[in-house]
Amino acid sequence: MDKNLHETPEFFQPRLGLEIEPYLAGDDMQGLHHLARYHWAKQVLAMFRPRRVLDIACGSGYGSFILAGQMPDAQILGADYDPRGVALAAATYARPNLTYTQGNLVTWEAGAPGPVGSLGVFDAIVSFDTLEHLLHREIALLRIVSQLSPNGLLLFSTPCGHEQTLLNPAWEHHKIEYSYRDLHNLLRRFFKTVLIPEEENFPGADYWRQVVNRDRVRYLNKTNPVVCLGPIP
Repeated sequence: MDKNLHETPEFFQPRLGLEIEPYLAGDDMQGLHHLARYHWAKQVLAMFRPRRVLDIACGSGYGSFILAGQMPDAQILGADYDPRGVALAAATYARPNLTYTQGNLVTWEAGAPGPVGSLGVFDAIVSFDTLEHLLHREIALLRIVSQLSPNGLLLFSTPCGHEQTLLNPAWEHHKIEYSYRDLHNLLRRFFKTVLIPEEENFPGADYWRQVVNRDRVRYLNKTNPVVCLGPIP
């Protein structure tokens, strides 16, 4: 008997819908963290108006769906390494401007045959809480840069609330959890500009201050998330 995709625990699935308010009201931190980044991302992408957007490690597809709804004139591609995630996304979150494919953040290359690389370059890439799961993290960042247009941007997050980088975090699925300084220094090797929430000109800062953290800190904006501009080839 085939496994029910909606009972697959590996992928977060929003049980209270896609709007943020029910998660705020219920103090649901897991749902809040998963959804808040995409609601922030849709505001930032609306400023830059990309034509092609890749949501890498899209999981069950809820985030790709949110982005596609905000930008009906853009083409959104959700990619995940796990075919179960791709199948769940396609069955649950569909829009005319949204497609899903199987893709691996480490192995795809620009212009190369394959499920992601063969699709060309993107104006924006979204990668939320993925890098910490990977062994070959620098290769993954090289792949991201190779898939971005010269004026492209990366919207990115990974756990980085520690003063020192943890090479063996407590959670078994994480290979690393960066300190905010080490993460910033790493990203600056691949992008000319890395905008962090602590800066006054951070895109979409009001969303975090006025919505998510409006009465108390629910999401620690310490170099998380970030906007990376000017990919370095």
